[in-house]
Amino acid sequence: MKESRLNEASIEYRKALQLEPRRADLRVKLAEVYLRLNDGVNAMRELVRAADLRPDDAGLQVRAGGLLLMAHAFEDARGRADKALKIDPQNVDALILRGNALAGLKDLDGAIAEYEEAIASDPSRNEAYVNRGMIQAVQGRRTDAEKSFKQAVEAAPRSVDARLALANFYWASQRPRDCEEVLKAALALDPSDARANRALGVFYMASGRVAEAEPYFQAVATHAHTSAARLTLAQYYLAAKRPQDARRVLEGLVSQPDTAPVASTRLAALDMAEGHRDAAWTRVRAVLDKTPTYGPALLVKAELLLADRKRTEALDAVKAALAADASAVPAHMMAGRLYAEVGQTEEAIREFEQVLRLDSRPLAADLALARLHLAAGNPTKALTYANEAATIEPRSPDAHNMLARIYASLGEVDKAKAEIALLTRSFPTSAAAWNVAAVGYLASRQPEAARAAFERALTLDPDNLEALAGLLRLDVDAGRTKQAVARADAELQRRTPDANLLVLAARTYAAAGDTRQGEALARRAVEADPDRLEAYVMLGQLYASEHRTAEAIEQFRAVLARNPRSVPASTMVGVLLQSEGQTAAAERQYEQTLAIDAEAAVAANNLAYLYAAAGRNLDRALELAQTAKRRLPDDPRVSDTVGWIYVKKKLASLALPHLEASVASAPNDPVFQYHVGVAYLQTGQSAKARRALTRALSLKANFEGADDARKALQSLG
Repeated sequence: MKESRLNEASIEYRKALQLEPRRADLRVKLAEVYLRLNDGVNAMRELVRAADLRPDDAGLQVRAGGLLLMAHAFEDARGRADKALKIDPQNVDALILRGNALAGLKDLDGAIAEYEEAIASDPSRNEAYVNRGMIQAVQGRRTDAEKSFKQAVEAAPRSVDARLALANFYWASQRPRDCEEVLKAALALDPSDARANRALGVFYMASGRVAEAEPYFQAVATHAHTSAARLTLAQYYLAAKRPQDARRVLEGLVSQPDTAPVASTRLAALDMAEGHRDAAWTRVRAVLDKTPTYGPALLVKAELLLADRKRTEALDAVKAALAADASAVPAHMMAGRLYAEVGQTEEAIREFEQVLRLDSRPLAADLALARLHLAAGNPTKALTYANEAATIEPRSPDAHNMLARIYASLGEVDKAKAEIALLTRSFPTSAAAWNVAAVGYLASRQPEAARAAFERALTLDPDNLEALAGLLRLDVDAGRTKQAVARADAELQRRTPDANLLVLAARTYAAAGDTRQGEALARRAVEADPDRLEAYVMLGQLYASEHRTAEAIEQFRAVLARNPRSVPASTMVGVLLQSEGQTAAAERQYEQTLAIDAEAAVAANNLAYLYAAAGRNLDRALELAQTAKRRLPDDPRVSDTVGWIYVKKKLASLALPHLEASVASAPNDPVFQYHVGVAYLQTGQSAKARRALTRALSLKANFEGADDARKALQSLG
């Protein structure tokens, strides 16, 4: 231990414990080794065992409870506090531990009561004031919280911790000037204190004053005399976009046994970012040869594989990282990103939700989930995650960008405008800010203002695909298809196109009526990135538009071969089979789609309609139609399906509200008119039935059900 040979120390202590497993003092020492190795799980296990061996040691119960608290095992932590208080009812540390455990269990009032008792027992203990202040802040009692934090400083005027807690409160309260002042006061107490230096460095980084942070991170590295502190300095240089300075620090750590893996891995990431792929591979392989389960190196390997478009191998590397450490947040984040890229939304959501459970500040995961749910047409759920992101980091431009998009999607234009105004005022040179401004203008039906915003975004970032897509869409919507094609062509010539740009260009040509060129570009997109589903979907849609149904089915089945859980592709196969009159095959395909997602609205509606048309499985058909209705409440086709099933069940009075709604939305659809006419006939409303049936036949003489409509009219005379 004295020589800092921690791995060897842990081996010797474990050997000793094999000889004398009931030695609590040895377990405490082994726990201390694990803590220095940053292995909290094993440290907690040993301290808990030690505390069980010494049930009358209040201090040991509190130490074990502290680690349980850090692991969010709040109930167990409270149990340890209770044991300590049974031994020593006035033990301040145990009172504070119990208060923290109660706070973790959301018993905030109970937590404050414990802190109050701790203060009464020893008014000089600043931790109780600090913890009481934290709870009061959570409860929204900011005035009381500030008073508690200041009392902590007064109780321990030489305590760096007390001032850091007050500074943290000011930062959370968006009072940066007060925060900076208190942090400087904390550092003045002890200029070599690593925590105060690190806190000031982080404060300046978060405030955008990156250069001012450097002396504090340098001080951490100088005074701490540890490899970990030098790694922190290297991380600062990376964040400050000073890769050569970071490289200098990291290369000095490669020869240290305790930092060699992390330093080599970060150097590999630097090599990759600078385009030195071979050097990056060499470093990663060297690390993994010695430690095959080292997660960060596996993730860099995954990034290198992804750059070669080897997504399957990249995902295998990420899975290996998760097998080594299931709680590794970066691995879950990357897995989510990979699944999202290939359209496996359900798997991506699962990974990002796992991050929410593991990370105390899951900003990136909340934003990713908001993005996925918004893209899936669920803005209400997306709003929940976006609000969580904004709560974690109120200054995050990405969070406000997402909020603006969601509000625009929900039609809450004023709220969207407020978010957009904040973004364009705070980040006037950000292309993302002007893109979302354009989204807001489109929601307000101001296409020319949207065009100007997209053009500004493209000026700021000529490679911005969202701005380009927005301008192309505006050109097509305005009937300026020649300009749209010219714009797409210019972009294809200006840079080497990736799959995203090729799909966008293919869509533009198809909208302009040039399906041949659209098909050629979509095929190039498939070649550029065989895992990108949009290209396959685009090809399928082009084939379908040209009545090349067999080719379209083949194309969508190719999508399913790559992603068997793709609901859109599976649904499209069913739709195409149905359009070809292959009813039995279409039914089987819709059932397969619903096995993937029981809430797949289009598949549910279409299968329900096929059952209704055949007059069978009507109870199952109604369940399916009602499922579709929940997801698509205003779709006239879904309303028609629900109503038609009620007609088939001889419940026309229940059918009419749905059928009348579908006719009101689409009065020129002959099938809708026919269905409502039959419902009127069943309820004895002959005049209305005659008008609806006549209208149906005048719209189209040979629609599905036209012969039955004529027979119904004849029956009316």
